[in-house]
Amino acid sequence: MSTQNKVTVVSYDKNLNRLGVIDVFRSLIWTRKYYECGTFEIHAPLNARNLQLLAEDNILSKREYRAKNGQIEKTQSKESGIVEYIAIDDTVNEITAKGRFLSSLMDRRAIKTVVNFNGTTEAGMRKLVQIVTPMPFVTLGALNGFTEKVRFQVSYKELYTYMCKLSRYSDIGFNIRADFKAKKFFFETYKGQDKTENQHERSQVIFSEVHKNLNGVSYVFSNQNTKTCAIVAGEGEGTARTLVTVGGGSGWDLREVIVDARDVQKGDMTTAEYTETLKQKGNEKLAEYGVVEAMEAQTKPFVNFVYREHYDLGDIVTVKKIMWGIEMDKRITEIQEIFEDGGFDIVPTFGDPLPEKVDLDD
Repeated sequence: MSTQNKVTVVSYDKNLNRLGVIDVFRSLIWTRKYYECGTFEIHAPLNARNLQLLAEDNILSKREYRAKNGQIEKTQSKESGIVEYIAIDDTVNEITAKGRFLSSLMDRRAIKTVVNFNGTTEAGMRKLVQIVTPMPFVTLGALNGFTEKVRFQVSYKELYTYMCKLSRYSDIGFNIRADFKAKKFFFETYKGQDKTENQHERSQVIFSEVHKNLNGVSYVFSNQNTKTCAIVAGEGEGTARTLVTVGGGSGWDLREVIVDARDVQKGDMTTAEYTETLKQKGNEKLAEYGVVEAMEAQTKPFVNFVYREHYDLGDIVTVKKIMWGIEMDKRITEIQEIFEDGGFDIVPTFGDPLPEKVDLDD
């Protein structure tokens, strides 16, 4: 395990007032995710102070202190977590707290009206957060100007679930960031960068046996749930129903899925606009049913390529497992940070891991 100078966890209340610092713990697992909110798990000594700091709905922020160029460099995590689970065990004198990052606040809201949108995905995400499903305690962060386009109609859906769909469709990540000085929450979007071997605009990042930055490797491939063609059924009944097809394939390679889009109403839209809205529905579904190919490996955060300096969550990198004959350019969709016994390791996931369950709900 890599040496880590010091890691502390700072606890705040819901108004972002500082409650105290946890600087002694057995284990901290901080899992960052690109298309959804991340998670955390901390195991700390059982005492009255930690019971207060790890109470329900407290907000936790991670701070790291690392020696660099003769000085101590302090970094604060971009993400913060909400305590949602507490377990107390006096046989081992330990308290365990788990939760999700602040983006999970969107899991507490629903889209309670019909929303028609045509524009950039980033603007659509911001509209859903701030206007359609008001979260008065969340302020919109800076507009990045991402150009990915989307046209959608959505109604009576869970906000968080639909945000994850938009994220996966557009490859734009999202986060709710706590600004502890301003005592505000900011909704922000971000995008990873292409740092693969075959591009020359940025520094290249390669994980392989040659670079000695792949350990404990696991690889998975599955096309069991893959769909290549979505048949979207909109308004109407029987043979009069509006049908739109996106994707394709033929023969052995054609894998069709029916998408029930009866809830998408034409209203004042032109026929062309309605068709594009239905196509979006189909593309969203196909994005959920792609080929699953992922590699997971343990690596050193400050060896060869420096974590958060040369690469970060969301970046696309080159991964080579020469012994297995596998070479691929994949997005880093998840990074598990592990702090134990004074050490620090990370476990990145390259590509999309197998889903825990297949969502058959349109």
